[in-house]
Amino acid sequence: MKTVEERQAEEPEAGMEAEMAKMDAAMDQAAKAPLPSYEGSSISGSYLSGRFAQRHHDWKTAGKYIDYILKDQPSTSILLKRAMILALGAGDYDRAFQFASEVVADHDDSDSLSLILLTTENFRQKNYEQASKHIDNMSAGGLSTFLLPVMKSWSDAALGKYNVDELQTNSIHLHHAMLISHFLNKPSEMRSLLQKALVTGDFNVENIERLGDIYAELGEYEEAQKLYEQARKVRQDSKDLSAKLEAVMNEETSDLYIQVKTPERGLAEAFFDMGRLLAQDYSDESARVFARLGARVDPSYLENTFLLANISIRNERLDDALALFETVPEDSDQYLMARRSMAEILVEQDKPDEAIAQLEKLASKFDDLESIIQIGDIHRSEENFPKAIQAYNRAAEQIKSAHGGSVPEEYWHLYYVRGMSYEQNDQWKNAEADLEAALDFQPEHPYVLNYLGYAWADQGENLERALDMISKAVELRPNDGYITDSLGWVYYRMSRYEEAVPHLEQAVELLPYDPVINDHLGDAYWKVGRKLEARFQWMRAKNHSEDEELILKLADKLENGMVDNSVVREAKTSPAPSPSQSSESTGDHTEMQ
Repeated sequence: MKTVEERQAEEPEAGMEAEMAKMDAAMDQAAKAPLPSYEGSSISGSYLSGRFAQRHHDWKTAGKYIDYILKDQPSTSILLKRAMILALGAGDYDRAFQFASEVVADHDDSDSLSLILLTTENFRQKNYEQASKHIDNMSAGGLSTFLLPVMKSWSDAALGKYNVDELQTNSIHLHHAMLISHFLNKPSEMRSLLQKALVTGDFNVENIERLGDIYAELGEYEEAQKLYEQARKVRQDSKDLSAKLEAVMNEETSDLYIQVKTPERGLAEAFFDMGRLLAQDYSDESARVFARLGARVDPSYLENTFLLANISIRNERLDDALALFETVPEDSDQYLMARRSMAEILVEQDKPDEAIAQLEKLASKFDDLESIIQIGDIHRSEENFPKAIQAYNRAAEQIKSAHGGSVPEEYWHLYYVRGMSYEQNDQWKNAEADLEAALDFQPEHPYVLNYLGYAWADQGENLERALDMISKAVELRPNDGYITDSLGWVYYRMSRYEEAVPHLEQAVELLPYDPVINDHLGDAYWKVGRKLEARFQWMRAKNHSEDEELILKLADKLENGMVDNSVVREAKTSPAPSPSQSSESTGDHTEMQ
């Protein structure tokens, strides 16, 4: 069942999509007419080229084509609205507001999106009276359903009026009601709203953390601790959550809680909430519009900038994302995060040396530990394991220097990635020590359990313990093909071939074209006498492998079968990324994502 907030989010999205559909219909009609051309481009050609550019998330180019049409066509409401949306999506705020003003003045004085743009500019200029008038003129329903109550309450707050009556139906509205209560110094109302928020039942991990922030701000540390601990079960690698949890356990308010001190910040956060919901539903065009509005009304609230950059990354507009991260000022507490994200993009663009150079600057200028670890991650992704180990050792020394000679639990991942690098570099004893240290910190982490268990199976060591560990990992991640393969493989290494087969078959069902998993299943089939099926799996593995050494061994097995009981360690093909990246497996079955 959909939550209230999800249902609320769908209505403005539908409103935006309806507006876009109306514009497209009118533009299609205009495109069919034999109208004069502009700069060598016909009306229909400009329209089609603009749609193509927009579908490829190049809003700036799409806007230029609309400009061509506007120069040859009367400035209709449909054309102006489309030009307004494209200008806003491209970050050309002045032109977007110019188009919005024309729509309201000459065509439709109740158009929701145009009035939202004008209200945004009123807030930015602290003209709250005019903002309130624009909000009152907005047509109800569709686009404004979710935003109208929030905008109205913030405009009232800016004028010293406390009005949160319409912010009672979902967790995001209640969150803004609490922000407004805090802004107007009404702690008793905050507590009442907190209780209401806790029983709505429609909040996710972000909203749980927000509630914890507010309890912490009110000095109710025990309640804040409970909420942070609940959120941490989902975001166990979040250093921000760890810092907040430590603060409330010491009965302190974390500096990570950002208070809303201006109405502009409140509106910027409302636009971010809107954009985030739309982005979660992959409605990236609509999400981009609201994130741009948020970045305009309060550029210092950088969540909108990061949202825009992440939308650009998802749509493979990497240069756009780099430009957005570049705007984060050096005095911001999110500067280092932005620069590290830029390094990730440079790696994606096959520029690892540039990425490392940038991270070295951060490490040198800011003594930034995370940049050093990221340097190690890049070397590991490039399979330069000696340099990766050097970077991780450098990070470990810095951590130990700051923590009395030990590595605290929050840096358990360093043991994990260094252990993998040691193992890939054939330094097994060092690898084993690091992986066991990571396991001591994270005894229930499926990828740590799997990596060490699989490595032991490959070494032919501690097979019973490896079986227990990988079995636990499978319980935690039953649909992970790599971990399921590891379970079958440890049974194989224990010569329990009949028990290995069903697990390896399941792994192949989950990942049908992984050459290592196909090879493992082929070996198990051979051992239980299913030799025709074994050769089929070996052939599939050979056809899908790019590892020359593995291809040669598969060719030998296809020709001669398995002539002895020797098992060759499989090459690992894709290093594990840092914990900030996706938790879904995308590569080698021994590695954490």
